Order: sequence, then C-alpha cells, then structure tokens
Amino acid sequence: MEAAPNAYERVLAEDRRVIREALRSSRGGAHFGLVVTALALGAVGYLEGPKWPLIIGGVFAVWFALALAVVRRRGGRSGKAIERAYIATFGWAQWL
Repeated sequence: MEAAPNAYERVLAEDRRVIREALRSSRGGAHFGLVVTALALGAVGYLEGPKWPLIIGGVFAVWFALALAVVRRRGGRSGKAIERAYIATFGWAQWL
C-alpha cells in the first residue's frame, strides 16, 4: 500500500501542473506560428533571394518530421499525431 503524498510532494505536483499549463500550446497558436513563419520567409525571400527561405523552411520541415516521428513512436495515431507535431513545430507563436 502506498502512503499518501507528503506536503513537499503535493507542492511539487502543483508546481509541475502550473508549469505544464503555462507552456501548453494550442492549435490556434500553431496557426498563428505558421502564418508568421510564412510571412517572415516571404520577406526574407523577397529581400535576399530563395536561398535562406529554402534553408529555414527545410529546418522547419525536418523539425516537423522529427516531432511526428516522436509522437508516432509514443503511440500517437493518424490525425492526432499530425496535429501534435504541428503544434510542436509552430505552437511557439502563442507567446508572441
């Protein structure tokens, strides 16, 4: 039989919950991140030519593929796995 958590463990659990909630991203934030990324790549492409947008776009594509592989390996399935990888790739814009 497992003992009830002590006060220290309860405080740590609450702190972890608060941090998880603060770092949570949404699909709306990911959509915004995709738009910001596309606009930034378009601006860089207009000013500097296609080299850097292709490189940066490739980095985002690799990041998405790695996130999708991790989600799939952890048991994510089909559309839900793609959504989680999309949020992992572009969800950063929620904090802008």
